[in-house]
Amino acid sequence: MDELERLGLLTKAVARESDRRLSELLRPLGVTPSQAEVLQLLALHGPMSLGELGGLVLFEGGHPSRLVDRMVVAGMVVREVSADDRRRLQLSCTEEGRRLADAATAAKGQFRIWLREQLHGVPLAPAMDALAAIISGTSLQGTVSARSTRSLVRTGDDAEHHVGTEQ
Repeated sequence: MDELERLGLLTKAVARESDRRLSELLRPLGVTPSQAEVLQLLALHGPMSLGELGGLVLFEGGHPSRLVDRMVVAGMVVREVSADDRRRLQLSCTEEGRRLADAATAAKGQFRIWLREQLHGVPLAPAMDALAAIISGTSLQGTVSARSTRSLVRTGDDAEHHVGTEQ
C-alpha cells in the first residue's frame, strides 16, 4: 500500500469511526449527527436561510432541504418569513430544537474528550495542513472556510464545559 492509498484509507476510517461514535452518543436524544449539527448551528448562529445553512454543513448529496424538511415535521426547526425580506425564508430552532441542540452539545462533548485523549501529544497542524491541501480548490474548501467563523465550540473560559464538535 502506498502513502496515498494509506492516507485515503485512514481518512475514511476516521470519518466512519467518528460518525459511529457520534451516532451512538446522540441516539438517546433521537437525533442524527447531521441533525445535531444543524440544530447547533441554528441555536448558536441562526436564524439563517437554507442556502446559508447549506454553505456551512457537509451534507450527503450536497443540499440540506430533505433533512430540514424532516426536522420541520419533527418540530425541531421552524421556517419563517424573514423580517428583513418577505421573499426570504429563515430557519430557526423551535424550543425543542434548542433543547436538543444543548443536549447534543453536551453529548458531543464526550466525543471531544475521547478524541483529545486519542490525540494527546500528537501535533495536529501537519495533519490539518495535509487535509486542507486535499480539499484546496474544491467546493468543500468554501464550506470549511465558512465554518471557521461559525464554530460549534464555544471559546473562552467556559469552552471545556460547553463543547461541541464540527463533525
